[in-house]
Amino acid sequence: MGFLSIKDAQILTSWHNGILKKTNLRIDESTGKIVEVADNLTEVEGESVISLPGCIVAPGLVVGHHHLYSALARGMAGPKKTPSNFIETLKYLWWVLDRALDEDSVYHSAAAGLAGAARLGITGIVDHHASPSFISGSLSTMAKAFEQFGMRGSLCYEVTDRNGPDEGRLGVEENRNFGFSYRNHALLRGAVGAHASFTINDKTFDRIAEVCHELDLPLHIHVLEDISDRTESLNEFGMTPVARIQIRNLLRENDIIVHGVHLTDAEQALLDDKKVFMLHNPRSNMNNRVGRANLEKGKWALGTDGIDSDILSEVRSCFFRGREDKVAIRFDAPLEFLRNSQRLLGSFFGETLDVVGPGSMADLTILDYNPPTPLSGDNFAGHIIFGMESWAVRSTLVAGKWVMKDRKLVTVDEESVLAHSRESAAKMYRRMEELS
Repeated sequence: MGFLSIKDAQILTSWHNGILKKTNLRIDESTGKIVEVADNLTEVEGESVISLPGCIVAPGLVVGHHHLYSALARGMAGPKKTPSNFIETLKYLWWVLDRALDEDSVYHSAAAGLAGAARLGITGIVDHHASPSFISGSLSTMAKAFEQFGMRGSLCYEVTDRNGPDEGRLGVEENRNFGFSYRNHALLRGAVGAHASFTINDKTFDRIAEVCHELDLPLHIHVLEDISDRTESLNEFGMTPVARIQIRNLLRENDIIVHGVHLTDAEQALLDDKKVFMLHNPRSNMNNRVGRANLEKGKWALGTDGIDSDILSEVRSCFFRGREDKVAIRFDAPLEFLRNSQRLLGSFFGETLDVVGPGSMADLTILDYNPPTPLSGDNFAGHIIFGMESWAVRSTLVAGKWVMKDRKLVTVDEESVLAHSRESAAKMYRRMEELS
């Protein structure tokens, strides 16, 4: 291992409140970190040098909440019965799909999802997985795809009791085993996943909390995506979802609360005070017609919720959906949320992923963008929201290694990955047909 220097590019120090400056940077390939950013770099013997005039080198894009298994859902037939509400959408569509996943489709959904992500400039993904027919070993199966691509991520299994008493126990153990086994992995870390709390009984919830505290793993849970989460939880357990989490001494600084569309003001104030990460998924919320969260308070980050891996589309959707309301979203808020996704994934590793600078990890997204108007750090948000999209992504590096270079995937044979995912998807659709 030696050094890689990138010269003559525009360096964007961060996506939110960053500085855009033409300069050079040097990466230590043995550590995967940026060691120098300077206008004049003295060449090091044996280093690789790449010149990228006109390109923008930015901190690597991160999807703060994803369901990679949905990569095989693209273009599939709709449910036989049309859902009339959110819970029916889960029952008739997503809970059928996840039951149809087996070891082969779990791997190929991850691989297909990562191929699309790398093309979109994504360097890291915080994933939330479910495959009730293949629980034990599901996360290590996904990890194989991450390792082959060289992609950074956090993986967890979505614990639930919706399909019977053994499912919750197996889900907790899968999170425990993966979290322990991958605690020192260079590019992967575990969390403890949980479905909406109304599908989790008290005994299973206690086990979830036990593993979170025992291994110091973040909780990654869906909370109040739809109002039914509150009503079902109160009817079944006599407590709100937030209260059920709080009494188990969770809601810690790096815990992950997903959606939060129907939080009360008091609940939102509590989560804000606890400094948990709250994940906003605007396109999924619009698709499921569940509403929009109050984004004025809290440490919000951005996810895609499995729609795809296009986090820059999520930035734009966050902005325009936010502008539709009477109280308009702050102009810079979507890029702040984007940066928080990078901070979220960085917290798993104790590394800086949201800044391009000495000591930061060299997880980088390189954009080939020729602006029609002046471009600077001060007006970068305007270019993202009103013009530059993911088509501008040229290359992706993770820990200083190319995952995609000049729009060609480097670490895998993309044609083979997608051919196998198509075969796996067709088999999965047949199993869904049998389960419907």
